[in-house]
Amino acid sequence: MTDGDKHVDEKKVASQDPETVEKELEEVGFVAPPDGGYGWAIVASSFLLNMIVDGVIFTVGKILQPAWVLGFGISEASAAMTMSILSGFYFFVGPFASALCNVFGCRQVALSGSIIAAVGFLLSIPAPNIYALYLTFGLIAGAGFGMMYLPAIVIISQYFAKKRSLATGIAVCGSGIGTTVFAMLNDVVWEFVKKDWQQFLIYTATVTISGFAAALLLRPLRASQSQIEKVAEIVENYEEHKEKVPESPSLSKHNTPFLSSLELHTAGKHANGVHRNGSVKSIIEAVARDVEELNRPLARMDIFYTGSTTNIAARSRTGTMNREEAAEHLKHLRDSVREDTPLQYLSKHELNVADDGTLQHVEEKSVMRDIGQALKNLLDRQLLGSPSFLLLALSGTLTLCCFYVPFIYLGNHLDKIEGLTTAEKSFTVSLIGVLNIIARIGCGYIADRPEVSALVVNNIALICAGLATMTVPFYTAYWHFLVFCIPFSIGVACFAALRSVIVLELIGLEKMSNAFGILLTFMGVGAVIGSPMAAAMKDYTGNFDTSFYVMGALMTISGAMCIPLGALRKWEMNRVSKSDAKAEVELQKLTEESQLIQKEVKA
Repeated sequence: MTDGDKHVDEKKVASQDPETVEKELEEVGFVAPPDGGYGWAIVASSFLLNMIVDGVIFTVGKILQPAWVLGFGISEASAAMTMSILSGFYFFVGPFASALCNVFGCRQVALSGSIIAAVGFLLSIPAPNIYALYLTFGLIAGAGFGMMYLPAIVIISQYFAKKRSLATGIAVCGSGIGTTVFAMLNDVVWEFVKKDWQQFLIYTATVTISGFAAALLLRPLRASQSQIEKVAEIVENYEEHKEKVPESPSLSKHNTPFLSSLELHTAGKHANGVHRNGSVKSIIEAVARDVEELNRPLARMDIFYTGSTTNIAARSRTGTMNREEAAEHLKHLRDSVREDTPLQYLSKHELNVADDGTLQHVEEKSVMRDIGQALKNLLDRQLLGSPSFLLLALSGTLTLCCFYVPFIYLGNHLDKIEGLTTAEKSFTVSLIGVLNIIARIGCGYIADRPEVSALVVNNIALICAGLATMTVPFYTAYWHFLVFCIPFSIGVACFAALRSVIVLELIGLEKMSNAFGILLTFMGVGAVIGSPMAAAMKDYTGNFDTSFYVMGALMTISGAMCIPLGALRKWEMNRVSKSDAKAEVELQKLTEESQLIQKEVKA
């Protein structure tokens, strides 16, 4: 036997360790983000989808709500509920849209979303009353917008790793561009349709359905045929050379979910290294399904993280390391960065485990089961028992209460200044859009600097934005409103762009997807109640002064209440550590007592 043959045999023997094989399978089966190439077409598509969705949500309210008040003879609060349901369901549908992306793919979900949203707007045209608009304009169109937005963000994390911060930053700039463009374009269209809100909805539906073309670019990343065949080869080699063990792998001995799933799906398709008739194709098909599962969006723990993956390790430890240590850690990472995406950012498969720890079977796949499992993983109730997470979630609710109010009602305060044209009034919203772009670029820089606390930046930005909102009723000159746009734009940009970074710092990578599903729900509540609350105050007081005082105060509180969040999280982690240590001591005592009783019985 030659030295080369000995080396091959030694390699085969070494590779029979299940956990080593598991690692090899994941390395071969994982589709690494290309960090470029067609990924830039994905960024362009995401940019356009963000432009359409946020451009419509942020700008149409100031035109349609007054028209509904006059047309239906209703209160400001009743009219505001329509826009709030639209923006609320944009968030509420987030977990469901994520689950759909996991099952059907991002492109199919975004295509469906554009159709649903456009249909919702068209169905609103013959609405006989405001309550019908709650269903068509609010719920249906809002759900469609959520299905357009989530895929546009999720798919960037599949195509980009080290350049993800840059890619995401470019994509979300579509939000600012959309706000800027539609704030001016809507006024032109409004005059063109002679202030007929029903004709204006045809224009809104047309803009929305254009997202269909953008969504067509969201091509999914798939494993190559050579990858699938290589995975099949590794599994077959493992089956041929492994020691004889019970038929069901034991999860108590090895953490090998991908390997276990492959073994179960290919069981019976080969025997003693010789393929049974017609089994080659079925093995490849079985392996292809498992490889597809490995590369589903929610199989990545970092799927909702918008920063570069080279910073995840440093960011996820900033709760326990100081900023100097984080900076040093980041330098080390950049000096020794690998070309492939770290596989510790992959989640593990959900497998059915018996009481004795053995893997029993994999349930027959079904669409509803897959969607249900994805939703279950996203909405982890364990996080609701975390005081620090609940504080962060409540802060998000308060922020969203104020989030849309200036976009819709700032023009009412501008009416106090005589001689302003419609274009000048709309320019304030456009300016918020432009400044939002600049602020989001700055947030992208912060996301890639672990030595800078994203939480502190977020808190300061929200407090300043809230205080600025509270001062709006005192403005007497046009330039006052232009100055207001600066802190408010920075506040909303930091909130939107740094949310995933803050979650990573506080909750960690493992629970990040779960946290986002719940946070979207909390933010949806704030989006639903905020604008109607502001409008109700106007109905009661006769002006929007109180509305801006209260909404600004809520945003200020949302930033201030997160100041002790880092210390609260450390206390929480220390409490859990002490509890675990106590449980371990008690378990040891019970074990010793049990052993003593057994000895006495034997005696």
